[in-house]
Amino acid sequence: MIVGELKSKHSEWAVARFTPWATNDVVGLLSEFHSSLAEALPKKKGRKVRAALAVTASVAAPAANLIPYAGSAAAEGIRLAGDALGKLPSWQVAFSRASAELKDLEKPILVVVDDIDRLHGDELLAILKVVRLLGRFNGVQYLLAYDDETLYRSMIASNAVNPNDGSAERFMEKIVQYPLFVPPLLRHQQILRLDSGLKVISRPTNDDGSSGQRLSGLIDCFTNLLTTPRAIDRYIAQLRHHIPLLPPNEVDDEDVQLLTLIRVSFPSLFNAIPRYRSELVSGHTNEIRTDTKSFEYERFDIEPLLDIVPSDLRRTARDLLESLFPKVAKKERFSNHGSQRRQSVRHEEYFDRYFAMGILDHDVSDSTVESAVSSATDGDGSQLTGLLVGVSDELRSLVISKCLSPHNQPATDVRRLQLAEVLALIAEGLPGDDTGPFGDQDQLLGWISKILAGLTKETPAEKIRAVIWKFNGPALRIRAWRRVEYSVNDAKPSDRPLWYDEVTAMLVDDSIADFLRHLKQGDDAAARSGVGYQANFVLRHRAERLRAGVHQLLESKEVDLSILASRLVSVRTFAGIQPDWQLSPDFEQETFNQLAPPGNDPWYNEPVQQVDVRDLSWANRRKFAAGRVSAPPSDVVE
Repeated sequence: MIVGELKSKHSEWAVARFTPWATNDVVGLLSEFHSSLAEALPKKKGRKVRAALAVTASVAAPAANLIPYAGSAAAEGIRLAGDALGKLPSWQVAFSRASAELKDLEKPILVVVDDIDRLHGDELLAILKVVRLLGRFNGVQYLLAYDDETLYRSMIASNAVNPNDGSAERFMEKIVQYPLFVPPLLRHQQILRLDSGLKVISRPTNDDGSSGQRLSGLIDCFTNLLTTPRAIDRYIAQLRHHIPLLPPNEVDDEDVQLLTLIRVSFPSLFNAIPRYRSELVSGHTNEIRTDTKSFEYERFDIEPLLDIVPSDLRRTARDLLESLFPKVAKKERFSNHGSQRRQSVRHEEYFDRYFAMGILDHDVSDSTVESAVSSATDGDGSQLTGLLVGVSDELRSLVISKCLSPHNQPATDVRRLQLAEVLALIAEGLPGDDTGPFGDQDQLLGWISKILAGLTKETPAEKIRAVIWKFNGPALRIRAWRRVEYSVNDAKPSDRPLWYDEVTAMLVDDSIADFLRHLKQGDDAAARSGVGYQANFVLRHRAERLRAGVHQLLESKEVDLSILASRLVSVRTFAGIQPDWQLSPDFEQETFNQLAPPGNDPWYNEPVQQVDVRDLSWANRRKFAAGRVSAPPSDVVE
């Protein structure tokens, strides 16, 4: 502002900018100073002054060829003084001559030395020595720009002054005659400048209407950390660059704003956050507490993490971390709740985006998933199939998680049915995971069931049957329908849709026919899982009909007890290791009791046979069942 005022309204003044960064010792700084001063002088009238300044510089630094002079004006001064280099005067004589020449020039000069507080201790003392040494030039004024607190810290760190005794202030009083203090921003000025900047970079997002409320609850964090116009503008500039790197609704912009505030204010804390990703997201250390009877994880204490923050700002840093990762907040502390958006940094699947500011190879954009689901609701499943089939298990699980977001769910019955049909075809092609309840195929079945349960009561049963029959085989159809049953049965009987009983009856009829056909094929039947599961489903709905069909086959000798028992020999493996399927000794005796007729058939008395438990064929299961099955009691409850 001062330089601008002089140039616009006081043209008689010359302004020299002295850059102390070019060298770091007194000799070099003196040379740089003379060069800067010489460049500010008029070309013609200032020739004598430049010559005198060159002599002064030569006295200060005899090794003239090593001096980093800046600009052609300084070089000219050295040439003019070339004859004098061989017989240099004393410093006082050289200085007096240069000072006299400057006085005769009758042109006031302002030497501006900016950001001297950024110099290291020795460099800082060197520049202060130069200013004090040359401060007596006639007609030359000096404007030193610095932050006094930073300057004092640098002087104390270099052991030039003693801490806490005022010696740093007294030292500067000998150099600075007239301090111009820049007043701090008032709180309302900070807020106004911040608000104006944030409005410029803001963009519309799909939120719950709470946008801005969270940041307003953290306003003290902003005013504590962004105390100057420069700091605020630098922060806004960072946001202007970072936020457009990801499309809207791929991150929570408020989380980006808070993390950027941490990065510009506490770089070390920001760099440490990814190292504690799991602890910050979960709120615990993955270690079990030993001082409680209940099963609890040890809470993650962020205090050691805050030790890298200046002590007077740790409360501010804590407030920011707790808003970003609410699970680390202490129970007794009131904290500003974190983002409610799915795309928040506090959700594991979105964390990496905030530190890469991009969608990485192991990630997929929300917009891509949304587009694929939208196309599937229109009947085109190619995009969604590409995201779910033939990809890694980790990526598939991530895509399914994004698919289940509420805003991806269709709103009309026509679109629900089309999406359900696409999902059924995709689920059919996914590998079944019988070792756990949360496999990808099971998640798709759950999604399909929620879609179907949301259909109106009057939806034709045939339309729902068309979805269920996309699955190849009764076992998978039943698995999908059982999920529908869970959803429908939560409602009151009066609210049960009309199509529910009809589709259930269709599935029962189909399953009975398939189970009896499978029995008649004996050992040659297809080696598929879920036959016993299929029988149990029918027994819950039409037990008497299935039982009658089985009894008829036994009486006609088309099927014997060993074939029936083989369908109820289950297989098992152990979770957490490579699947190793084996015949299970836990025979489904209760199911057998409901299907087989009472009576002590000679087959029940056969001895137990030693078989290869990894041979899952029907013939081997028949041998395995011998001697392990009991005759049904005569009082089986039907």
